[in-house]
Amino acid sequence: MSLLSQHIIRGAAHDSSARDPPPRCHPKTRVKLIARITAWFEGQASLELLLWITGPAGVGKSAVVQTFAEYLVKSHLLGASVFLSRPNKRDNPHGVFITIAYQLATQIEAYRDYIVERLRLDPELLRGDLQAQFTTFIVEPFTVKQIGAGGRRWGILLDGLDELRGSDAQCEIIRLISSFAHEHPNAPLAWIIASRPESHISNMFEDDEVGRSYWSEYIPIDSTEACADVERFLRSSFKMTQKKFRHCVSSDWPSNTDFLKLTAAASGLFVYAQVVMQFI
Repeated sequence: MSLLSQHIIRGAAHDSSARDPPPRCHPKTRVKLIARITAWFEGQASLELLLWITGPAGVGKSAVVQTFAEYLVKSHLLGASVFLSRPNKRDNPHGVFITIAYQLATQIEAYRDYIVERLRLDPELLRGDLQAQFTTFIVEPFTVKQIGAGGRRWGILLDGLDELRGSDAQCEIIRLISSFAHEHPNAPLAWIIASRPESHISNMFEDDEVGRSYWSEYIPIDSTEACADVERFLRSSFKMTQKKFRHCVSSDWPSNTDFLKLTAAASGLFVYAQVVMQFI
């Protein structure tokens, strides 16, 4: 396990201090979306064991994945979570499956025993390419050794795939996961990939072989639900600001006109509303 930990993407887990505070959905926002994702995950007979969450930058994809990760933790069903970030140097493609393996090993005793024995015999497995790593850490333990067969289904969350270094590596990861999800529907793993709809990623998901194994959720910027959620977030944030600075802020601040200007400018884009409140 110590050897494995030396090759993971540090700070990428949902509860890592490097991401504190992590983006998460504001209470009572994204309720319908989270409910659909939960229904998909809990539908054990589902034919699609891969979910692609996509949408423009700043629409709140990471917050949705973070919120769902926390739900899986409470349900004792989170297998692994990897939040990629190019600016924070969490973007090494060769660390993705090792990070997933490390987290799975902390959750599943039989999986840990298998991985520990494999690495004891051949530590160089950690230096394999993406295909070799996926075979070692995912295919062999869950299909050949049947670890976890017939039991609970573990969620594996991969956020910000478009932040990963190299478009070829991004496409390879989609191919490996989608093929596995299609060929091994009884494996105890359900996958979520979140990314922007970059052309090469969209093309990969639209490929005939990949298309048969996934379900998608597109998060638009200016949908009625998104606009209502942003307005709810802004109202709550202003109330908190009023409470914190009540000695110098009047109870009728901001004016209704100013508030409506802000909600119109945000147009359902969460990152806009969040930056506005940080500035204020």
